[in-house]
Amino acid sequence: MYPHTIIHYLGIMQKAPFSFSWFIPIFWTTLSLSASHGIFQWNQTRATLTHFQNWIEIFRNDYHRLPYQLAEVRALARSHDKHITPYDNFGMRLQYLPLTEKDYLVKSFGRDEQENRPQTKVDPTISTVAKRAEAFIQPEGLRQSIPQFYQAAFLEGTLSPASGLIASVEVQPQFHLRQLLVRSPRNTEFYMVAFHDMVEEFLWLPSGTELIYTAFGSRRYEDGIFYWNLKDNSIHNILPELRQQFWADLPEDWLFYGTLSHVSHDPGLIYLILAPAESEELNPQTFYSFANLFAIPIHESLGSKVEAQRIPTDLAYTAFDYDLTQDRLLKTAEMASPVQQEWLALSLEGDAEELISSWQDFSSNHASSPMCVYGLWWLSSVYNDAFRHLSTQGSAQAQVIRGFGIEMTDALIGMPSAPRYLRAMGRFLKKHLLLSKAADYNVTSLPTSR
Repeated sequence: MYPHTIIHYLGIMQKAPFSFSWFIPIFWTTLSLSASHGIFQWNQTRATLTHFQNWIEIFRNDYHRLPYQLAEVRALARSHDKHITPYDNFGMRLQYLPLTEKDYLVKSFGRDEQENRPQTKVDPTISTVAKRAEAFIQPEGLRQSIPQFYQAAFLEGTLSPASGLIASVEVQPQFHLRQLLVRSPRNTEFYMVAFHDMVEEFLWLPSGTELIYTAFGSRRYEDGIFYWNLKDNSIHNILPELRQQFWADLPEDWLFYGTLSHVSHDPGLIYLILAPAESEELNPQTFYSFANLFAIPIHESLGSKVEAQRIPTDLAYTAFDYDLTQDRLLKTAEMASPVQQEWLALSLEGDAEELISSWQDFSSNHASSPMCVYGLWWLSSVYNDAFRHLSTQGSAQAQVIRGFGIEMTDALIGMPSAPRYLRAMGRFLKKHLLLSKAADYNVTSLPTSR
């Protein structure tokens, strides 16, 4: 604005101050009414959420399970001549998610009608997850380009030190759901849920506001390896690009087996193990080879451009040739939950009877944990090693152990919430045990004649 224009404007103000005197009170009155209306909507939405929570608990007490969707809760309320609206006071439909057999959340999307994000005001939410004792482990970036078994303890709760957020996989076996939940230990109303109902595994990326996760076997959503940016809640499936780059000749409906290996912080790389499904059985020795290990550079355009590469090596090594201890890939477990602590204490060395007993106890005591199916696969593999060991000694107990191993593989294969590749490895092991032949891999320190 030029000086003479400013002087002219000030002159008008001095000559006609009355022309603005009416505007300021009306402006502040309008602003105050708008703010009051927003607060009213916010408080009323909280009241609606609390009302829904009360009816969810009534439903749980009557039917001894959580409702699958809000329609069941509303039907129960109508049977008592009560009406519950499925909308918040901003006009948006409420979101209800059964997370586990016990936990759930009910949330509003607030005035902006969008999912929470780390930098935005948190929407009204009620969740039983907030009552959990805060527990998590912290991952360690691994710079080695070697295939790793996914660290199952991450699933129960993993902290990103960069953002302070905690991610976990919530399993609802009744409804065959595996959902990726991100929450804040500092704000009990901050929750974000990935847009998929069969999430298998996840890893934090160095930024603390990005994740990579795998999801296979959903009846509603496509299979994939997904990049999730929490800042704008954008999700990108990178599997189609990997298929085009490495398996362009395969039909579009060809299934894949995939698992996450680890993340390197310097340089920033995502390591994953991926292979086309040649059959319903999967040989772990082949799957966890360098031939199936891929590295994806982490960069700002990861949501739109993927530059994957195979790890170049002539070595015939697999993950079984490296350290298999359960505490690898961890920076700290000081805040670990009891179930995480039990997992990390499990060993693959020692007497066969002690090994079987410890893995059996874990799998039996934590059937509702997302780690249970991983425990079943390791337990089945321990039985496989014990069967091989006892067979070489000519022990009559070998066939008993073989029978128990078959039972464990049956349990793993029969769990719909188990990751696809774990069930396929279970089928591979079961086939060998049925033929009275130990599978060709070893996970324990028990002697082998291979």
